[in-house]
Amino acid sequence: MQSLGRIIEIWRYPVSSMGGEQMQEALLAPGGLEHDRLWGIVEKESGAIAAPENRKPWRPLPNLQSRIGASGIEVGNGEGDWFAVESAEAEDMASRFLDFPAAFKPHVPFGSEGEGKVAPRYQRADIHLLTTASMRELGDLLGKPEEVHPRRFRPNIVVETEPGFSGLVEHQLIGRKLVVGDAEITFTEPCARCTFTALAQGHLSFLPAVLHKISQHGQGGFGALCKVEGTATIRVGDRLNLAEA
Repeated sequence: MQSLGRIIEIWRYPVSSMGGEQMQEALLAPGGLEHDRLWGIVEKESGAIAAPENRKPWRPLPNLQSRIGASGIEVGNGEGDWFAVESAEAEDMASRFLDFPAAFKPHVPFGSEGEGKVAPRYQRADIHLLTTASMRELGDLLGKPEEVHPRRFRPNIVVETEPGFSGLVEHQLIGRKLVVGDAEITFTEPCARCTFTALAQGHLSFLPAVLHKISQHGQGGFGALCKVEGTATIRVGDRLNLAEA
């Protein structure tokens, strides 16, 4: 089998729309990475779920962090302290950071409702995969390679592609399968992008040109959404091999 490349980063996002945590290994199974996107954050008064891509008050949200800690899901603002997601301290921290009352809610399946819970706004694929070849291509198109960083695109898996792969590689592989351990990852569709991609976070600036280039050259898609079959513990350094077409 041909090698697409090796895994160089693994990410999960315990709270949707917030910063996630980088890992050295993770359990990959149908449904995605373990503990990925289990909670959401809402406006406390209206119950409206976070929308950083189209509501300005939510724009700082990607700079809040989430992780799996000793007490389960924990959230923080980068200043050292972490709070259990269901605690009053977490709610107070997020409300002060955003400058309006906010609350954390556990997710229920897309399209359903639950008392004290919130459904995700979109039907989510199992995982999102991004290659270094695509990031290089976008960096060249922008003329600002320093602005093309995985944090801007929120992938679960970042693959350092083998020599010979170039351009928007994921677009070229829709329908193909990758094999890692006892799991298969199928490229189902390009990952459609919205204004979230342009938001400032960490050292990355607010840059609408990112979305414009993706629209022009990727038909609005960058990276790939993927379906997972089988189960495997994946690790940084693992090779991802393309199954025979």
